Amino acid sequence: MIECDVAIVGAGPAGCAAARECTRRGLKTIILEKKRIPRHKACSGILVPDSINTLSEHFGNVPQDVLAVPPHVNAMRMHFPGGHAWDIPIHGLMIWRDRLDAWLCKASHAEVLDETKMKSFAESTDGVDLFCVKSNGERLRVRSQIVIAADGGSSSMVKQIDPPLTARLTWYVALQETYACRCHLEPGFFHFFAFPKISLYPSAYVKDDLLVMEVVIKLKDKATLAMTRFKEHLWKQIGIEQARLIRRLGCRVTYAAPRGLFSFGTERILVSGEASGLLNLFGEGISSALASGRIAGRVSFNSIHQGMSPGRLYRQEIEAEKRKTISTFNYKTLLFREGSAFNFKKGLQALDWKERVIFSRNLLKWLLTLKG
Repeated sequence: MIECDVAIVGAGPAGCAAARECTRRGLKTIILEKKRIPRHKACSGILVPDSINTLSEHFGNVPQDVLAVPPHVNAMRMHFPGGHAWDIPIHGLMIWRDRLDAWLCKASHAEVLDETKMKSFAESTDGVDLFCVKSNGERLRVRSQIVIAADGGSSSMVKQIDPPLTARLTWYVALQETYACRCHLEPGFFHFFAFPKISLYPSAYVKDDLLVMEVVIKLKDKATLAMTRFKEHLWKQIGIEQARLIRRLGCRVTYAAPRGLFSFGTERILVSGEASGLLNLFGEGISSALASGRIAGRVSFNSIHQGMSPGRLYRQEIEAEKRKTISTFNYKTLLFREGSAFNFKKGLQALDWKERVIFSRNLLKWLLTLKG
């Protein structure tokens, strides 16, 4: 058996941010990760300003080998039916998730046990026991005062903590394909296509001379068919030549915020990142993952040293991040407030009044289609 102050399930940005907060305050911290680090994830790998600032403050500057080429993402270019396209400023960085998470694990200074899957847990008044299995079949028990669940959108911990809530969630499948090819898609932009007939969220971008394409569909639909529709549309526009599939990744996602179906855990289990439901309208979750992970780590330290209930304190501290996520699904808030991820207000200000009207109508039509 391994004993520690804080055990973290999941080695992504949320888990590593929580670990960094804990280790810098002197807590013995362990990260459990079911896959081997580094590992690829179906993630666009965009760091928005909030993420960049958090990383710089608590981990240091993002290493060059984590960045893609080009490293900067100027804007989200929104494409609409009819040929209209407008830019929404991002001013972010483009990274590779496998390299980012590997760097964060090392910089967290926590003990990382990868290829170790949490199977079940038992919570008591003074701690949590995690029952795990390593890739070689070896069983492992981890005993900690507090557990931070940061194991992604399809969280196994949340499924066990709150089965009724999990059953109410609407699930989607995200499919990502990466191609080595020659194309004319402009780099330095996250190209988003508001084409519901293709998929809910089709997007494409170029990094390291590779074309990355993503679609999101309802669980009952076929992601491969949606990707075929997207390729038929996009490849005509960008002059694809000599395309060769490099990698295909997929995952399940849910958008909890519009229905308020968040899960922030129990008295000794704190749920952070996408596992808790903190995923915004355009699927950007790294900023909330880092923010909520830091909060969970800080709460863990305060509760241990002040004898407070970690769960109750965490639910209070996470409220602002929860409201921030919910606001991205509000049409008026999205358009008229400065955003930390996608700055629609600034994007609108760069347009003349006729373009603003056309853009706003197109965006509203797309949002209404999603709700329908």
